[in-house]
Amino acid sequence: MIYKMGATMGAFIPVAAAAIASDKGATTATSVPLIWHFAGYPFEAGSMIAAICACLAVRFYVAQTDRQQHRWTVDAPVTVLALLFTAGAVIRLRPDPALALVYGTGLGALGVGIITIALNFVRSKLPGAQE
Repeated sequence: MIYKMGATMGAFIPVAAAAIASDKGATTATSVPLIWHFAGYPFEAGSMIAAICACLAVRFYVAQTDRQQHRWTVDAPVTVLALLFTAGAVIRLRPDPALALVYGTGLGALGVGIITIALNFVRSKLPGAQE
């Protein structure tokens, strides 16, 4: 048994030594996130994909649970708005993919609330917009 192990190691050592000798500048490979650009703004592709998928999934869930006739005329613009806010949050904040899932889920669930928040923000900033 020991002789078989020795023979196996004897055959392996020259192969390993040749591999090490041929790779003179060996470095450790590191992975880096894929960076995409939109309108000059860099962001991580994985985070954007995670956030957009989460937002779409939540908007689809909301559309399925609240079935009404002609609901798509309201839900389609709200979904597009939620997707745009999600993409903007990922570009601005550059979160890791797990946090991007939370942003996408939260903004998708907020839905029509985004319009209310934006309207209140605009009214607070513009004089005479209270009417």
